[in-house]
Amino acid sequence: MHTESIAANLVALTLVPGVGRSTLAKIFYSQKKHGWSWSNFWVAEPSLQQKIPISEKLFIAIQKTKKEQEIYGFLEKLKEKSIRVIVIGSSQYPQLLAQSERPPVLLFAKGAPLNSCPLLPVAVVGTRRVTSYGCSVTTEITKQLCQAGATIVSGCMYGVDTVAHLAALAANAHTVAVLGFGFDYMYPASQDAIVDQILTKGGTIISEYPPATRPTKGNFIARNSIVAGMSLAVVVTEAAKRSGSHTTAQFALESGRSVCAVPGPIQSPYSEGTKWLINEGAVLVSSANDILTELGMEATGENLPASTKSEGPVGKLEQKIIAVLQTGPQQNEDLFAQLSCSFAAYQACLTKLELGGYIDRKGEKVSICY
Repeated sequence: MHTESIAANLVALTLVPGVGRSTLAKIFYSQKKHGWSWSNFWVAEPSLQQKIPISEKLFIAIQKTKKEQEIYGFLEKLKEKSIRVIVIGSSQYPQLLAQSERPPVLLFAKGAPLNSCPLLPVAVVGTRRVTSYGCSVTTEITKQLCQAGATIVSGCMYGVDTVAHLAALAANAHTVAVLGFGFDYMYPASQDAIVDQILTKGGTIISEYPPATRPTKGNFIARNSIVAGMSLAVVVTEAAKRSGSHTTAQFALESGRSVCAVPGPIQSPYSEGTKWLINEGAVLVSSANDILTELGMEATGENLPASTKSEGPVGKLEQKIIAVLQTGPQQNEDLFAQLSCSFAAYQACLTKLELGGYIDRKGEKVSICY
């Protein structure tokens, strides 16, 4: 089925009461597996109910939602608002996010296409009640990461998120803001100016929620999974003992990403969160160089793969991966077992090689591109 047709039907589904990330995924992957028609789906064809693992209550809600001829109208309204719809598996969908635990099948986006961004996405997150110390270290580390070619990912809230986004913009680097609500809202209202700056300066705003979705606590937690999932590493610069940053770190660990934490003044309650993370195994960092080292890279400012294959992979780990693959395709797990590196460094290099056109991944099978 044409990509736009799939997008139109998925967008319409988001308007059905009770359909969230999990249900959307069940329906999407059922259609992909069984190949049933969306026209039959919207009238709740009885035979489909055996193929789609959703409740009878949801099937009834789906029937009541919209007429089939109106489905494309939803997509057109989004286009009028300059909102793109990105379906998992498309070229614009973040590849790292697709490889994470429970990725959303649908994203809404404004601004620069994600597939045109630098290939070193790093999340910088932390407390909303950022101190002067937190501002200083967040700004400095973000600036260093940008000089190394990173895209800065954060959650577009006041506090550390805003400091990270602004530091990236000041460094003329790309930044991605992930919302916990739809584009028709802004929470808090003061963040509207930050969003405008991000879009004006070539950044990207994304959300898994349709425009009319209001901010709720649960949505912000789900937002954290996207921040972590689309990043090679999550860097927590300042956080209190009970912090939303911990959920972002947990999501990162579940997807095999690095978690880094910046130590802070021992008298500050906003150092307790990063202290806890370090005690739990997060990598203690005080500079971008520490973060890049954790990812198996060097802070040279040249961490992006070449746009063509003529120069070839230059990193030692990249060269090792290519050397192993030259003996034949490998299962992902078997390939990693032959390398002396952290899983985060392995993931980072594998992604760079794939996006640079050096290797190909189909499921768990990795092969070289000749």
